Amino acid sequence: MKSARSTHFTVFLLGGFLAALIPAGGTSGEDKWEEAVSLTQLIQEAQEKNPEVMAARDRWRSAQEIINVQRALPDPQLSYTHFVESVETRLGPQEHIVGVNQKFPFYGKRDLKAEIAGKEAEALGSSYEAVKQEIIRQVKMAFYDLFYVSTLMDITLREKDLLKRFEKIAMIKYETGGGTQQSILKVQVELTRLQDKLLGLSTQRETAAAALNRLLDRPAHLPVGKPAQPHFREFYFIQPELFRLARVNRPELKAAASLIQQSEETRSLARKDYFPDLTIGANYIVVDEGPLDVKDNGKDAYNFMFSINIPIWQSKLSSQVESASQMINSRKSQYEGILNRTLFEVKDYYFKIQTARETYALYNDVLIPQAEQSLKSAEAGYTTGIASFLDLLDAERVLLQIHYGYWKAYTDYLKHIADMERAVGIELEEFPREERMPPSIREE
Repeated sequence: MKSARSTHFTVFLLGGFLAALIPAGGTSGEDKWEEAVSLTQLIQEAQEKNPEVMAARDRWRSAQEIINVQRALPDPQLSYTHFVESVETRLGPQEHIVGVNQKFPFYGKRDLKAEIAGKEAEALGSSYEAVKQEIIRQVKMAFYDLFYVSTLMDITLREKDLLKRFEKIAMIKYETGGGTQQSILKVQVELTRLQDKLLGLSTQRETAAAALNRLLDRPAHLPVGKPAQPHFREFYFIQPELFRLARVNRPELKAAASLIQQSEETRSLARKDYFPDLTIGANYIVVDEGPLDVKDNGKDAYNFMFSINIPIWQSKLSSQVESASQMINSRKSQYEGILNRTLFEVKDYYFKIQTARETYALYNDVLIPQAEQSLKSAEAGYTTGIASFLDLLDAERVLLQIHYGYWKAYTDYLKHIADMERAVGIELEEFPREERMPPSIREE
């Protein structure tokens, strides 16, 4: 009777174990995920609180305020002259002179300076977007790591509970003469191994949580919460459209293009220095009454003046233009370097996505069904006495490792998509599929 009860107990436990490890339903029930921490919430918080994002945003806003400054005229100059010894004139001695003058840069200079400042602001705006996208990518990576480790901990804990029940079964069989002490010891060794595995996973989870807290500008020790299972996304894009998206949307390329335009405007401004600036002014002269009895005795005087600078130092002016031309060449080369790196990243991540997707499909469609069937076979063999208890443990261990591999492929696939989105500079889910490619590419 004890042997029969033991057999039914084993079948019940193994059935429950198989149901718990099926990956299609995630690592927890739907009710448990409803109150979990979502990736969307963390990304929103990072965009609002991350110090690097805030610093980049403020640099951009600061540069925008400079545009109007560069377009404005130079400050007018007010002058005052006091004569230590009065200058005698026919109308009386001159006592003071009050003057004001305004400089007018050559036509087009102020607009060019404003355009240069505008391109600088554009570049900083793109840099701000690049920083924001990089922080989002890092949040995704830390979140996926946290989810992966948390999932492995859940699976390992369930396996630990199952092994404890296996230990009880082995003891019952040993007491009834149907098992060996070696089976009990083997289970105890496996339990110790799992405990060590849990300690390592716990450390990894704390590291992933600390990484998230850093990105969210939280205290490192603050609890993060259990991560919700990230949505599995299908990836339908082809390389030509990804290359096109990257050329258009990658913020580093936008910043580099703005800097090229800024250098071209700077060269145009340097060429404007070949032409003189105009200064216009007026003076009011305070005249005291003199000893002569003449008309307008003591009457104050005034005058107008204008001046121009003479750009005669041609070597200086030529050097300014040449310097700006060299900067244009430098920034064009910088743009090409960023473009080459971007296209390489797109191609690299594309193949990584394809490989991870195939690995995920292999685990989901082939390896997990095979391992589950193997465990069922070992269960049936152990129940009928054909297979040993060690065969049952080996089959259970293989299934566990395959589930580990399944979730690794699952999160690696999502990580590579996050890398791809960083490379092309756009959230691919937000890009409608029917608008992704021009007709020429779609026809291919």
